[in-house]
Amino acid sequence: MTSKTKHLYVHIPFCKAICHYCDFVRFVSNSNCISRYTHRLINEINDRCKGCKFKTIYVGGGTPNSIDNHLLNTLLCTLSKYLAIDYEFTIECNPENITIDQAYILKTNNVNRVSIGMQTVNNTLLQKFGRQHTLKDVQEAISNLRKVGINNISIDLIYGFNELMDNDIRDTIKFIRSACIPHVAWYALEIKPGSFLNKNKYQLNDSHIEHQLKLIIKLMNDINYQRYEVSNWCIKSQFRSLHNQAYWLTHQWKAIGLGACGFEKRTYYEIKGNLKKYHLRKTKYSTSDYYFQIMMMGLRLQEGLDLTHPIYKKAYIYYKDKLKHVHVENNHLRVDNLNLLDNTLMELM
Repeated sequence: MTSKTKHLYVHIPFCKAICHYCDFVRFVSNSNCISRYTHRLINEINDRCKGCKFKTIYVGGGTPNSIDNHLLNTLLCTLSKYLAIDYEFTIECNPENITIDQAYILKTNNVNRVSIGMQTVNNTLLQKFGRQHTLKDVQEAISNLRKVGINNISIDLIYGFNELMDNDIRDTIKFIRSACIPHVAWYALEIKPGSFLNKNKYQLNDSHIEHQLKLIIKLMNDINYQRYEVSNWCIKSQFRSLHNQAYWLTHQWKAIGLGACGFEKRTYYEIKGNLKKYHLRKTKYSTSDYYFQIMMMGLRLQEGLDLTHPIYKKAYIYYKDKLKHVHVENNHLRVDNLNLLDNTLMELM
């Protein structure tokens, strides 16, 4: 029997160093621990993915490409067996690890999209963030990926650091344009409870964040990138993240690995525990929870929710009297201003 779930997220919770802003499930571990975890993960994939053919597979972390190349090759080879004919296979990578040898491993195992954690072009700020790479590493990583024929490249960037100046953003935009990066994600800095920044009582400046977002929107528009979601831009629609789009449209996705989350049959899954022992924790969504999930995620998209889809229409009708700052255009429910999405969602809560 073929599974109706067409999307898979796999979590690799290992990093060579912990970034100062990070609060994801991640560990700096020894090679034996990483090997044991990876082989257990492979067994889980083979057990839980029988009969599946995924349109998208996303390997995130942590830093998936920080594990040993031999292990990485074995893991990706296993995952590639579960790809549909027409697929998107993404892996998150830190640039300093993308050697030409690793790029060949990705290509050989059918990875066709790479998301690079870049954050900024300012090397001094990268050190302050606790990052281990430089701008030169990013440039070499992109070159290595393109040499093996991987051209669908995304970069993750952060704004909102007090030390991040407007000129740093302008320099980053220049890099995006000159390097012809197909997809860009700009994320506002958040101080997470378990992060180094929180422990050191780092304080954000909301007006600084708001100003920088406006600058980013203007500059990305100036170089003709489409903002198709709150934090995501692409140079052409063909480079949108199909996997993330599954989240935004509340499709089903399977989750494997400590720290991963999934959503199947109106049930939210969290994989909790530690590296030695972890388990699935399930939360069955009520109708109102399910409809709120649809609104919360779907309204992140610039084009909004297609109300010709029966489930989206039901969610809209359910919350219609509470919805503010939205409009319907060409049968699509959209927020009036993506930057003020939180205002709309607060009304629903």
